[in-house]
This record gives sequence, C-alpha cells and structure tokens, in this order.
Amino acid sequence: MIAPDDPLLSDRNALAEKLAEAARLSGAVLLAMRAARDVRSKADGSPVCSADLAADHAAKAALARLLPDFPVISEESVESAQPAPVFILLDPLDGTREFLAAGGSYCVAIAIISGTRPIAGAIAAPEIGRLWFAGEDAFAQAIAPDGSTLGAAQRIVARPTPATGPVVLVSRFHGDALSSSVLSAMCKSEQMPMSSAVKFGLIASGEADLHVRGGTTMEWDIAAGDAILTAAGGVVRQLDGNVLRYGGAERHYRNPSFVAASNEGLAGRAIALAKELTPVGQTGTVG
Repeated sequence: MIAPDDPLLSDRNALAEKLAEAARLSGAVLLAMRAARDVRSKADGSPVCSADLAADHAAKAALARLLPDFPVISEESVESAQPAPVFILLDPLDGTREFLAAGGSYCVAIAIISGTRPIAGAIAAPEIGRLWFAGEDAFAQAIAPDGSTLGAAQRIVARPTPATGPVVLVSRFHGDALSSSVLSAMCKSEQMPMSSAVKFGLIASGEADLHVRGGTTMEWDIAAGDAILTAAGGVVRQLDGNVLRYGGAERHYRNPSFVAASNEGLAGRAIALAKELTPVGQTGTVG
C-alpha cells in the first residue's frame, strides 16, 4: 500500500510513463480482439464483452509489475475493491458502444488518485494509434498496433479559444439535454462527434476546445482525462465551478455533470450557461 507521502509519488511524470505503458499494452489487447461481439449487459445496463475482460486482465498484470503496491479499482471489478489514500482507477475499455459499433475512438484510461485528485493519467486509443499521458506535464505519442511506441513523446498544451469559435466535442452515443442546450446557446461553430476519454486528449493536444457532459459518467471514465487536460493547462470543472473529486465509494463512483475546456474563460462561459439552463437545486453535484 502506497502512502500519500511516499517518495515514489514525487516524480509524477515517471508515474505517468508507467501508466502509459500499461495503457498501451492493454490497448493492444483490445485491438487484437477487435472482432469480439460476445456482448452482455451488466447490472447497470451497460454493455461488456470479452475484450473488456481481456484488457482488464492485461492492464492489471502490467500495473502489478510496474506499480506493485498500488491498489486498483477497475470498472470490471469495482464490487471487490475499496479506495485507499493512493489508488489506481482503471477503465479497460472506455467506449464499449463505440468498440462494438466498429468505431475508432475507444480507449484504455488509467489514473493514479492521491487523496481525492488524479496526480497522473494515461489514455491509449489503439485504433487511431494515439497515446496521451501526464503527470506534472502532458505528452502525446504515436503507438503501433502491438502497443509499442512510434517516435518520441511530445509535450502538449491546450490552446486558446480560436477566433472562429471553439471546436466542440459531443458524445456519439451519450447525448444529453443539458449539454445540447449549453452548446446550442454558446456557439454555432464546429461540433465533432467523439466517444470516450479520447475527448480529453484531443482538447489537451490543442485539436479541440470544449466538451460538456450533463449525463451520468463514472470516475474511471474521466480521471485520466482530468489529469491529462489539467496538466496541459486546460480545465475540468463541475457545474458549480469546483474541481471533481475521486474515490467516492459512497456515491458508487458516479461523477457530477462537468465541463472540460481548453482554458478558464471557455470553461467559465459554459458553466455560467449551464447554471442558467439548469433548474434550481439540480446543479449536477453528486453528494
């Protein structure tokens, strides 16, 4: 068990590199099982297939080797785990519907949580050959189908809002009324359908600007993206303006509604609009 004052936590970039290795190796498993269609529904109604479980096993095996004293809370084994002062959140297949629909923007997402905040994260999207990871700094790197890296990692930063307006990322399979209303009121600029935590990577690397989510998400869906986008100079906030907190076993690891943006000004505009459009007492906060 890792304590919050363990010296290992002081080099957050090194931690991120280890998460990145685990993410790209388990991403390669997903890509190799691309034809998996043995889908079933979990208790919450969300889909799961053998690729989920194989990637979960691969990620946990890599994490046990790379970060052996870190407890892991995974989407596929959450019932048997409890958060510790320092722990890992793992989503071995974020974007299962995208995966099953033969789309490319599914990913593996892994984050280290210390206290209630992510201190390092990694997102591997094997179909599109992309990897994002961050500790103190944020990086992007190309990856091959077998999970090996292609070229050196490049430092990334989120961009200022373009003069032509923000590029907005909208969920391909999980649209909601709040986000649709905010985006319609806020801008008429480009909207790009996208699944999974890949959205955070695209904003962090300066390829997009805004994502608003009013529906339910889980902590393992966004913790890695929060770490990466924050390290890149972007912003992830609840609709009350506060940062998101992780390790909420008492709320079954559900997140409140949130805004992910490339800069503070854009996030503030989206939050203000969301508050105007949300009925009193329904700010999206999860207690």
